[in-house]
Amino acid sequence: MLDERLSLAAELYIPCDLGADIGTDHGQLPCSLLESGVCREMILADVSPKALSRAEAEVCRRHLEKRAELICADGLDALTRPCGCVSVMGMGGETLSGILRRGKDRLQGAALVLSAHTELHLVRQAICDIGYHITREVLCRSAGRFYVFWQALPGEDIMTADEIRYGSLMLREETPLLREYLAWRRRVASDRLQGLQRAAEPDKDAIAEVSAEIDFYTARLED
Repeated sequence: MLDERLSLAAELYIPCDLGADIGTDHGQLPCSLLESGVCREMILADVSPKALSRAEAEVCRRHLEKRAELICADGLDALTRPCGCVSVMGMGGETLSGILRRGKDRLQGAALVLSAHTELHLVRQAICDIGYHITREVLCRSAGRFYVFWQALPGEDIMTADEIRYGSLMLREETPLLREYLAWRRRVASDRLQGLQRAAEPDKDAIAEVSAEIDFYTARLED
Protein backbone atom coordinates (compact mmCIF):
# COMPACT_ATOMS: atom_id res chain seq x y z
CA MET A 1 0.00 0.00 0.00
CA LEU A 2 1.54 3.26 -1.15
CA ASP A 3 1.39 6.37 1.02
CA GLU A 4 -0.04 9.66 -0.29
CA ARG A 5 3.29 10.75 -1.75
CA LEU A 6 4.00 7.58 -3.71
CA SER A 7 0.34 7.25 -4.71
CA LEU A 8 0.54 10.67 -6.34
CA ALA A 9 3.75 9.70 -8.13
CA ALA A 10 2.02 6.58 -9.48
CA GLU A 11 -0.94 8.67 -10.64
CA LEU A 12 1.37 10.97 -12.61
CA TYR A 13 3.22 8.10 -14.29
CA ILE A 14 2.71 7.71 -18.04
CA PRO A 15 1.92 4.07 -18.95
CA CYS A 16 4.81 2.57 -20.90
CA ASP A 17 6.71 -0.60 -21.75
CA LEU A 18 9.77 0.47 -19.75
CA GLY A 19 9.86 2.90 -16.85
CA ALA A 20 12.70 3.91 -14.55
CA ASP A 21 12.80 5.03 -10.94
CA ILE A 22 15.98 6.95 -10.13
CA GLY A 23 16.91 6.99 -6.45
CA THR A 24 14.52 4.10 -5.90
CA ASP A 25 15.55 3.37 -2.27
CA HIS A 26 13.03 0.74 -1.05
CA GLY A 27 11.59 0.12 -4.53
CA GLN A 28 7.94 0.33 -3.49
CA LEU A 29 6.88 2.70 -6.29
CA PRO A 30 8.28 0.68 -9.23
CA CYS A 31 6.99 -2.57 -7.77
CA SER A 32 3.52 -1.06 -7.52
CA LEU A 33 3.74 0.22 -11.10
CA LEU A 34 4.67 -3.25 -12.30
CA GLU A 35 1.87 -4.94 -10.37
CA SER A 36 -0.75 -2.47 -11.60
CA GLY A 37 0.37 -2.84 -15.22
CA VAL A 38 1.28 0.84 -15.66
CA CYS A 39 4.75 -0.32 -16.73
CA ARG A 40 5.57 -3.67 -18.30
CA GLU A 41 9.18 -3.48 -17.09
CA MET A 42 11.05 -1.16 -14.71
CA ILE A 43 14.60 -0.05 -14.09
CA LEU A 44 15.22 0.43 -10.37
CA ALA A 45 18.32 2.55 -9.86
CA ASP A 46 20.18 4.01 -6.91
CA VAL A 47 23.68 5.31 -6.34
CA SER A 48 23.72 3.54 -2.96
CA PRO A 49 24.37 -0.24 -3.00
CA LYS A 50 22.67 -0.48 0.41
CA ALA A 51 19.51 1.18 -0.90
CA LEU A 52 19.55 -1.00 -4.00
CA SER A 53 19.72 -4.12 -1.82
CA ARG A 54 16.51 -2.98 -0.12
CA ALA A 55 14.88 -2.55 -3.51
CA GLU A 56 16.08 -5.99 -4.59
CA ALA A 57 14.56 -7.53 -1.48
CA GLU A 58 11.23 -5.85 -2.26
CA VAL A 59 11.34 -7.07 -5.88
CA CYS A 60 12.00 -10.64 -4.73
CA ARG A 61 9.32 -10.48 -2.05
CA ARG A 62 6.77 -9.54 -4.69
CA HIS A 63 8.10 -12.03 -7.28
CA LEU A 64 8.86 -9.38 -9.91
CA GLU A 65 12.42 -10.44 -10.75
CA LYS A 66 11.69 -11.09 -14.43
CA ARG A 67 10.32 -7.59 -14.99
CA ALA A 68 12.71 -5.53 -12.87
CA GLU A 69 16.29 -4.52 -13.67
CA LEU A 70 18.32 -3.23 -10.72
CA ILE A 71 21.18 -0.87 -11.56
CA CYS A 72 23.67 0.83 -9.22
CA ALA A 73 24.40 4.11 -10.99
CA ASP A 74 24.56 7.85 -10.50
CA GLY A 75 21.43 9.64 -11.70
CA LEU A 76 20.36 9.16 -15.29
CA ASP A 77 23.44 7.07 -16.08
CA ALA A 78 21.11 4.20 -15.17
CA LEU A 79 19.09 4.70 -18.36
CA THR A 80 20.76 2.02 -20.43
CA ARG A 81 17.68 1.67 -22.66
CA PRO A 82 15.07 4.18 -23.92
CA CYS A 83 12.32 4.63 -21.31
CA GLY A 84 8.78 5.85 -21.63
CA CYS A 85 8.65 7.49 -18.20
CA VAL A 86 11.31 8.31 -15.61
CA SER A 87 10.76 9.30 -11.97
CA VAL A 88 13.32 11.16 -9.85
CA MET A 89 12.24 11.97 -6.30
CA GLY A 90 13.28 12.18 -2.67
CA MET A 91 16.16 14.66 -2.87
CA GLY A 92 16.93 18.36 -2.73
CA GLY A 93 16.28 20.67 -5.65
CA GLU A 94 19.95 21.33 -6.33
CA THR A 95 20.70 17.62 -6.57
CA LEU A 96 17.66 16.90 -8.74
CA SER A 97 18.32 19.79 -11.12
CA GLY A 98 21.92 18.61 -11.48
CA ILE A 99 20.74 15.11 -12.36
CA LEU A 100 18.45 16.50 -15.07
CA ARG A 101 21.12 18.74 -16.57
CA ARG A 102 23.88 16.13 -16.60
CA GLY A 103 21.71 13.35 -17.93
CA LYS A 104 19.38 15.18 -20.32
CA ASP A 105 20.76 13.39 -23.39
CA ARG A 106 19.84 10.03 -21.85
CA LEU A 107 16.17 10.91 -21.49
CA GLN A 108 15.45 10.54 -25.22
CA GLY A 109 11.98 12.03 -24.88
CA ALA A 110 10.89 10.14 -21.76
CA ALA A 111 8.09 11.66 -19.68
CA LEU A 112 9.23 12.83 -16.23
CA VAL A 113 7.73 12.52 -12.75
CA LEU A 114 9.70 14.69 -10.34
CA SER A 115 9.60 15.84 -6.73
CA ALA A 116 12.14 17.72 -4.61
CA HIS A 117 12.22 18.48 -0.90
CA THR A 118 13.84 21.91 -1.26
CA GLU A 119 14.71 24.65 -3.78
CA LEU A 120 11.77 23.94 -6.05
CA HIS A 121 12.62 26.87 -8.31
CA LEU A 122 15.87 25.18 -9.32
CA VAL A 123 13.94 22.16 -10.57
CA ARG A 124 11.45 24.26 -12.54
CA GLN A 125 14.34 26.13 -14.16
CA ALA A 126 16.13 22.89 -15.02
CA ILE A 127 12.97 21.46 -16.58
CA CYS A 128 12.85 24.45 -18.92
CA ASP A 129 16.58 24.42 -19.60
CA ILE A 130 16.60 20.78 -20.80
CA GLY A 131 13.81 21.46 -23.30
CA TYR A 132 10.86 20.16 -21.27
CA HIS A 133 7.69 21.82 -20.00
CA ILE A 134 5.56 21.19 -16.94
CA THR A 135 2.20 19.62 -17.73
CA ARG A 136 1.04 19.05 -14.15
CA GLU A 137 2.13 20.52 -10.84
CA VAL A 138 0.39 18.88 -7.90
CA LEU A 139 0.57 19.24 -4.14
CA CYS A 140 0.10 16.55 -1.53
CA ARG A 141 0.73 16.04 2.18
CA SER A 142 2.13 12.82 3.57
CA ALA A 143 3.20 12.08 7.16
CA GLY A 144 2.71 15.74 8.03
CA ARG A 145 4.96 17.09 5.24
CA PHE A 146 4.05 18.92 2.05
CA TYR A 147 5.33 17.65 -1.31
CA VAL A 148 5.15 19.27 -4.74
CA PHE A 149 5.18 16.93 -7.75
CA TRP A 150 5.67 17.70 -11.42
CA GLN A 151 4.83 15.79 -14.55
CA ALA A 152 6.91 17.09 -17.48
CA LEU A 153 7.07 16.30 -21.18
CA PRO A 154 9.41 17.29 -24.02
CA GLY A 155 8.70 20.67 -25.57
CA GLU A 156 9.92 24.12 -24.71
CA ASP A 157 7.88 26.60 -22.70
CA ILE A 158 8.62 30.10 -21.46
CA MET A 159 8.00 30.68 -17.77
CA THR A 160 8.09 34.02 -15.99
CA ALA A 161 10.42 34.63 -13.04
CA ASP A 162 7.45 34.33 -10.65
CA GLU A 163 6.31 31.07 -12.28
CA ILE A 164 9.80 29.64 -11.84
CA ARG A 165 10.03 30.68 -8.19
CA TYR A 166 6.48 30.01 -7.00
CA GLY A 167 4.93 27.69 -9.55
CA SER A 168 2.06 28.28 -11.90
CA LEU A 169 -0.13 25.26 -12.51
CA MET A 170 -0.46 24.50 -8.80
CA LEU A 171 -1.68 28.01 -8.01
CA ARG A 172 -4.51 28.09 -10.51
CA GLU A 173 -6.96 26.07 -8.43
CA GLU A 174 -7.93 27.07 -4.91
CA THR A 175 -8.01 24.15 -2.48
CA PRO A 176 -7.88 23.94 1.35
CA LEU A 177 -4.57 22.07 1.09
CA LEU A 178 -3.09 24.79 -1.12
CA ARG A 179 -4.04 27.47 1.39
CA GLU A 180 -2.40 25.48 4.18
CA TYR A 181 0.71 25.09 2.04
CA LEU A 182 0.91 28.80 1.22
CA ALA A 183 0.43 29.71 4.87
CA TRP A 184 3.22 27.29 5.82
CA ARG A 185 5.54 28.75 3.15
CA ARG A 186 4.84 32.23 4.48
CA ARG A 187 5.70 31.16 8.04
CA VAL A 188 8.95 29.59 6.87
CA ALA A 189 9.85 32.75 4.95
CA SER A 190 8.94 34.96 7.93
CA ASP A 191 11.19 32.93 10.23
CA ARG A 192 14.03 33.20 7.72
CA LEU A 193 13.51 36.95 7.42
CA GLN A 194 13.83 37.38 11.17
CA GLY A 195 17.09 35.44 11.13
CA LEU A 196 18.46 37.58 8.29
CA GLN A 197 17.50 40.78 10.06
CA ARG A 198 19.23 39.71 13.29
CA ALA A 199 22.53 39.00 11.53
CA ALA A 200 25.53 41.11 12.50
CA GLU A 201 25.84 42.18 8.86
CA PRO A 202 22.38 41.86 7.27
CA ASP A 203 22.34 40.72 3.64
CA LYS A 204 20.16 43.36 1.99
CA ASP A 205 19.64 41.37 -1.20
CA ALA A 206 18.56 38.25 0.71
CA ILE A 207 16.23 40.32 2.90
CA ALA A 208 14.62 41.87 -0.17
CA GLU A 209 14.19 38.44 -1.79
CA VAL A 210 12.57 36.87 1.27
CA SER A 211 10.38 39.92 1.82
CA ALA A 212 9.13 39.57 -1.76
CA GLU A 213 8.27 35.91 -1.05
CA ILE A 214 6.26 36.90 2.02
CA ASP A 215 4.40 39.55 0.01
CA PHE A 216 3.61 37.00 -2.71
CA TYR A 217 2.20 34.42 -0.30
CA THR A 218 0.25 37.06 1.60
CA ALA A 219 -1.33 38.40 -1.59
CA ARG A 220 -2.22 34.88 -2.73
CA LEU A 221 -3.80 34.04 0.61
CA GLU A 222 -5.84 37.25 0.59
CA ASP A 223 -6.99 36.75 -3.00
